[in-house]
Amino acid sequence: MKPKLISLKSLYVESIPRRGYLTHGFDSYPAKMIPHMARFLINEISTPGQTILDPFCGTGAVLIESLVTGRNAIGVDLNPLAILLAKAKTATYDTRILEAQLEEILEQFAKCQCPCKYNFPNARYWFTDGTLRKLGVIKTVLDHYLPNIDSDYANFWRALAASIVRECSRADTRGAKPFISKRSRTKRFGRHFNPFKIFQSKAHLWISAGEQYAKELKEISDKTRADLIEGDSRNLSHLLNGQVVDAVVTSPPYLSAQDYYRASKLQLFVLEYSCPGKLIEWSRELIGSDRITLEQRLLDSRLPCLLAEQIKCKLANRNKKNAYVFVKYVLDISKVLDQINRLLKTGSQCAIVSGYNLSSGIVIPTPEVIIQLASERGFRLACRYRDKIRDRWLPTIRNGHNGVIDEEHLLVFSKVT
Repeated sequence: MKPKLISLKSLYVESIPRRGYLTHGFDSYPAKMIPHMARFLINEISTPGQTILDPFCGTGAVLIESLVTGRNAIGVDLNPLAILLAKAKTATYDTRILEAQLEEILEQFAKCQCPCKYNFPNARYWFTDGTLRKLGVIKTVLDHYLPNIDSDYANFWRALAASIVRECSRADTRGAKPFISKRSRTKRFGRHFNPFKIFQSKAHLWISAGEQYAKELKEISDKTRADLIEGDSRNLSHLLNGQVVDAVVTSPPYLSAQDYYRASKLQLFVLEYSCPGKLIEWSRELIGSDRITLEQRLLDSRLPCLLAEQIKCKLANRNKKNAYVFVKYVLDISKVLDQINRLLKTGSQCAIVSGYNLSSGIVIPTPEVIIQLASERGFRLACRYRDKIRDRWLPTIRNGHNGVIDEEHLLVFSKVT
């Protein structure tokens, strides 16, 4: 099926004035789906009142757009930071309560004499001593304050604290993964960033955005809800306890494209959600990760579609490790498709966003692989679109080459069996 070329941003000029509108702009999580794409796919395959599942929800782009268009939403992700941010972005708040809590929190920052002390690897490479101390104050105050307030409000303040970590560091703030570039050495080294001021400034922005989000939700429906689940999408039916859904909209991780835990490591260390050993373990669990143990049995296994088998053989002749990574990716995506099939109502639709990859100089037509895998698992391709990426940033370093994804493929499947 030849993909139809669409321009997503031109479809919602008035209703989505910018990609960071409402609470979408709370964070800079890597490879976020733009709200225009989420809105388009949700409208294509569902109706108000239905429940949308995103098995790779990240920080909740699909969930927010589901809610503001009158749908319920379920989001699943393996990264605890993503789930925290998604919870903060999809909840609604009383502005007066948030403002009163902010005043109390800032007062406690000023009084705190025993801040949390960090000893994660290279802490003083990423932060000045003064910045680390103030981040420790924020962590200590929130640890004592948040257990005494409503859980939605507690998530809001934890997510806000996570969102300022990169801004307080010496890392270049433009990229997904923390690194110290020549630009950041010039502009950020030797400079002290005050986490208290950044926290306060960002709090005002978040409170204002949250107020607009709550107003928009109220105009649509006050009965929609989002449920967030931290877990592995290869085990969806267990995580959802067999609950069926009306539609699926998702963008699975790209092959070797993103190490989401490495991108989140400073936030995870400062919040003490993870230690270095656990971070490495998590990274190996990610679908698409190239941090895998090389096993011959993987390479010997017969892949569930002909195209994937052909690509595996080409890769094996050039780079065995990349062949392993590809095989594991295909098997993992197959598992997720099986799980989606169990939870999706017959006749309902599933939308998957994907793009081409390059590995060992070989073009990997991931959308075509997904189409073949889906057709073997009870799905029929109903329609497909492609959208040019014009001003969205996606990581340029892709498995050792400087290629960029210049378009994304939007695949819409119907469940037939």
